[in-house]
Amino acid sequence: QGRRGWVAGWCLLRQCTMAANQTLYVNNLNDKINVETLKKSLREVFAAFGGIIDIIAMKSLKRRGQAWIIFKEVSAATNSLKSLQGFPFYNKPMRIAYAKTKSDVVAKADGTYVERPKKIVKREDLRKKTTNVAHAPPEIKTVSTPAAPAASQKSIQDRIGWNPNQTSTKASGGGGKPAEPNRTLFVENLPPEATDTMLSMLFRQYPGFQEVRLIPGRNVAFADYQNEYQAGMAMQGLQSFEMTPDVRLQLSYARK
Repeated sequence: QGRRGWVAGWCLLRQCTMAANQTLYVNNLNDKINVETLKKSLREVFAAFGGIIDIIAMKSLKRRGQAWIIFKEVSAATNSLKSLQGFPFYNKPMRIAYAKTKSDVVAKADGTYVERPKKIVKREDLRKKTTNVAHAPPEIKTVSTPAAPAASQKSIQDRIGWNPNQTSTKASGGGGKPAEPNRTLFVENLPPEATDTMLSMLFRQYPGFQEVRLIPGRNVAFADYQNEYQAGMAMQGLQSFEMTPDVRLQLSYARK
């Protein structure tokens, strides 16, 4: 929850100076994900809140880890901003705010588009830019080196204080004796806008994740892990997770 707190604080400061509009600026995205895959995944997550005109994400070094989501309606942009703030997208919490300026596609549609003057680049600036870019890859490569699987699992255990022998205090799907620990989690109290992609992004940040199955019309799902210990880690870490400001997840072991 602490990670969501600083993300929310950053975005609250930014939103205070940005007027609500159809375009959202999203950063802190995982820059190791292929751009086309990133755009497809963003569309699957954000489309739950309304129609999308376009999604802009670039491969350039300067623009990595950022995207612009252009909605058809301001209300859809606002709802997604509130609901997805801090959502773990490819293992990193998204930082979302309204874009500073109106996107070109929206400006052209409402007749306010003004062509921007072309920037003149001096030779000296071009040489400096080339030199800086040439030195950038080693630094980026060092920062983004993925951690070994064993270290990742240990860090999660340390962070959540996981006890492999801990069982759920809540039964899945009704009253009675809690289900025995097993590799499948029963997920309740999902918001109506939840999708398979959103849940997959959330549960895959824990080791051993295999798949998630959303049950249509019931606001529940099942999440599978390789074994009961990994399922227990995910349950401990995501218990009462705020999917939206008003909705907290309820997790338990699934009944067999």
